Amino acid sequence: MGLTNSYVLCMALMLSFSSINCFDITKILGQNPEFSTFNKYLTETKLAEQINAAKAVTILALDNTDIAPLAGKSLDAIKTVIGTHIVTDYYDEKKLVEAIGSHAELATLSPASGLAAKIYVALINEGEVAFSSAVAGSTFDTKLVKTVTTEAGVVSVLQVTQPIVKVADSAPALSTPVLASGAAAKVASPTASVVAEAPKTGAAGAPAPSASSRTTFGFVGVVMAFASIFVSL
Repeated sequence: MGLTNSYVLCMALMLSFSSINCFDITKILGQNPEFSTFNKYLTETKLAEQINAAKAVTILALDNTDIAPLAGKSLDAIKTVIGTHIVTDYYDEKKLVEAIGSHAELATLSPASGLAAKIYVALINEGEVAFSSAVAGSTFDTKLVKTVTTEAGVVSVLQVTQPIVKVADSAPALSTPVLASGAAAKVASPTASVVAEAPKTGAAGAPAPSASSRTTFGFVGVVMAFASIFVSL
């Protein structure tokens, strides 16, 4: 009886251990020096820990040349970008084609919210597999290069050509509005209109008569004086 129980216990332990996916993504990528920067970022962003704890995962790896645009960016920005390269399910090239047919949204480990954390896969040109962010207006610019390694149903490492999403700038650029020529003239001299529309004060005197007006009044006075002399005669 004791021997039977021991056997059952051993079998249960063996089954439990076999159901755990034991892999280390850093070791897998470490066998390919061309992915050393990508591998380093996975460790620094803690994404490697999430990958190793996953039951099934697909890594869309970038080589050291294609990941270069992320150099100097913040760790949060890097995590947001390469997080979209970690799909939370197993996809080899065959299964990717199936996902294309269903137009499925592939969930990723990106910390972004909503569709920004999901990607699409599609066939472009003459049968090239390509990836895009699920955000509206995104384009399929990231292409599949090759399969690096796979463990059926557990982990798949595929090389792609460039980041699926672009890293955001540290601060948004300030846009300069384009004005029509008439509007630009008004904006260029805002004080001119204010001065032109300023009300006149009540203390201001009546406008002084011009020189021509004074000459006319003098001539009329002379004529009237002569007229009064003739009347008195």
